[in-house]
Amino acid sequence: MKKIIIILFQILLISTLVSCKTNKVTVTFDSNGGSLVEKQIIEEGKFVVKPADPIKDGETFSGWYFDNDGNNEVVFPYYPTKNETLYASWGIVSGLVISKVYTASSMDNNCIEIYNPTSNNINLSQYSIRFYQNGSTTVMKDYTVNLSGTLSSESSFLISTNSATVESINQKSDFKIDNYLPFNGNDAIGLFKSNKLLDAVGFIGQDVDFSKNLTLIRVGEPNDFQPSNIYTSTKFISYVPECFEYLKNFDYEIKTIEDILKGPRLEDKYLTMPYVETGSTTIGGGGAETATLGGIADGDTATFSFPSRTIIGGSSMRYYYLNTPEVNGGTVVHQPWGYVASKYNKEYLLNNASSKLLQVQSLKGVQTTEGYGRCLGLVWINGYLSQFLIAAEGLSVVSGNYGTADIAMNYKNIPYLTFLRFAESNAIEHGWGVHGYPTKTDGEKSPDWNYVTNKTATQSPVWVPHNKLPWQ
Repeated sequence: MKKIIIILFQILLISTLVSCKTNKVTVTFDSNGGSLVEKQIIEEGKFVVKPADPIKDGETFSGWYFDNDGNNEVVFPYYPTKNETLYASWGIVSGLVISKVYTASSMDNNCIEIYNPTSNNINLSQYSIRFYQNGSTTVMKDYTVNLSGTLSSESSFLISTNSATVESINQKSDFKIDNYLPFNGNDAIGLFKSNKLLDAVGFIGQDVDFSKNLTLIRVGEPNDFQPSNIYTSTKFISYVPECFEYLKNFDYEIKTIEDILKGPRLEDKYLTMPYVETGSTTIGGGGAETATLGGIADGDTATFSFPSRTIIGGSSMRYYYLNTPEVNGGTVVHQPWGYVASKYNKEYLLNNASSKLLQVQSLKGVQTTEGYGRCLGLVWINGYLSQFLIAAEGLSVVSGNYGTADIAMNYKNIPYLTFLRFAESNAIEHGWGVHGYPTKTDGEKSPDWNYVTNKTATQSPVWVPHNKLPWQ
């Protein structure tokens, strides 16, 4: 009997020990090329401790995932039930950016500047510049420039050609290639690390001009530059072509969105230029003349007299770059926002005109009149461009394509057209004026329009500007 009791006790003890045995699981961390992260062996039912973030040269760690595609992120504390591997995900490199693109009149003088906003020196041996030709979505072998050397912290690196004819390019270049840099204004440019696209300038897969006849300089203060593999035009300020005085420096005055949304000013150089080109009666010379207001027709047309001259085309002036919506007239009918645009021109911009300095400027090399016999020009009020102020309120679509005349009319080396496009883009983002409803469902609705009957609601809309007038 005693023997039976001992045997039963032994069976009970073994059973108890077996039941108390704890299963363990192993969690392995795959850093996907980053620094080593030790695996964790833990008891089942316990949680995994989040390890210190791994490090990978130039890249930003963005989290641990159950799959290697970065679709199912791990939330710590995490309780595993089986052996498992977790995968590190890495974001876009938060380092080098393309800071300037010079699309020169001769490809020999094309050059690209990259900038290192980080606190670390960066070895360029894994980096390359690649070109997407004529709307291509892929890069051909001959259109890759493999870089070398080291880019110091908070410094610029200039890439050019051995055939450059501009002295400052040759003096400041850090890396030269024997052939030309193959872009002419519609070829997207990519900065790569290994085979990963870090930063893009231009529209990949679209054969459209974005830098033709221009110098592109990245928006923002240098140390705030961030790369992006998706290009939008407002990430760069379009300067006049071949601004080589800005190579490897940040001496230009207008850097930020806030700077450019202040708009252009009328520079003194235009006050000494002729309104009409010498030897012509109809071609603009780019000069500005003091004017007196006669009357206001609508949002983009007014009449002026010029004490110093008789202007060919009469006194009616159509605002270049703009086409505000119509109000009712002899050959036109009211469109949404037409009476609002007219109100802005009459009651805000040109009200009390006798107390304001009014100047009208021609466009150099452009006909001073348009098809209806009206003058074409730029209207300045107290040194501020009316066209910019109207576009900033969203009261017109902006036209223009950086032709010779557009380039000639500039402020601090930035074409007026660039200022107008940024103003238009800001209005689009906010859904103001013609960029609002119904294009943007939650955008602004015109107070002069009945959207149910699709007819005029009033010719005297209640409306106030979004932006403070700069002379107030």
